[in-house]
Amino acid sequence: EKSLIGGRYKVIEKIAEGGFGRTYKGEHILSGKLVCIKDCFKLDPELQQILIEEAQSIWDLRHYSLPVMRDMFELPSGGLALVMSYIPGMTLEKIVEKLKNNDKLKTNERRLSPEHVAWITERVLNALKYLHMNGVVHGDIKPQNIIIQPESHMAVLVDFGLSMVKPTGSSMSKGYTELFAPPEEIAGKPLLPESDLYSLGMTMLYALNGDYESVQKLRVPKWVPDPLCKFIQRLIVRDIRSRPEWSKEDLFATIQKVRAESFGRDRSMMAPIPGLS
Repeated sequence: EKSLIGGRYKVIEKIAEGGFGRTYKGEHILSGKLVCIKDCFKLDPELQQILIEEAQSIWDLRHYSLPVMRDMFELPSGGLALVMSYIPGMTLEKIVEKLKNNDKLKTNERRLSPEHVAWITERVLNALKYLHMNGVVHGDIKPQNIIIQPESHMAVLVDFGLSMVKPTGSSMSKGYTELFAPPEEIAGKPLLPESDLYSLGMTMLYALNGDYESVQKLRVPKWVPDPLCKFIQRLIVRDIRSRPEWSKEDLFATIQKVRAESFGRDRSMMAPIPGLS
């Protein structure tokens, strides 16, 4: 992990390891800029093709809530490495866990408030609107794939390993996280933008409840304002044809209206998240 990758990126630390390979925090040796490196070390043509398709999915896309593709090259071992911009912050899952396990907080502070969940949802919807308008379905929206920057109230959608570009009727899912995957994906049917919306709704349930059991039961906490509750329920219906569609509704505008109805304002005023400072 102290070696150079590609002769121009210094590995700082390993972030994660999974079925597709390893992810590192690195640094470009000339500019000193931080990067994220995905190393597909397994000489498996299918896995390497997934990494190539991940790069292709957002190579030319530019949005503040998405990572930027920087480089891709072959390793001496024959594996592949994908380099993206490094996104600082904690995943939504880690934030929820940190709050839940903080004994110094009051009981009602050991979870994300509905207003914080609302602004996070708005940021992700903004990114999804941009992705979907460019023909990209993320395919794996979940708490581990949303990085939160609490100080600036930013949310960044990461990990496009299971994404699809302009999926067709014959497109097959590359894999999924069952708890957050929409019914059509589990049934082996093609993904649509509405599939991402279902996964976002399930992610909202996790953020509000703070546990996976409540997500499985589709439980919206009683303290969630009614407009926000109804918005979530619209996203997580099983029938994909009954979910909102971008062609019929601008969900980014809708969530702003929901915020105003729920909290009396459509801006969070950069309120801090208790327990993260």
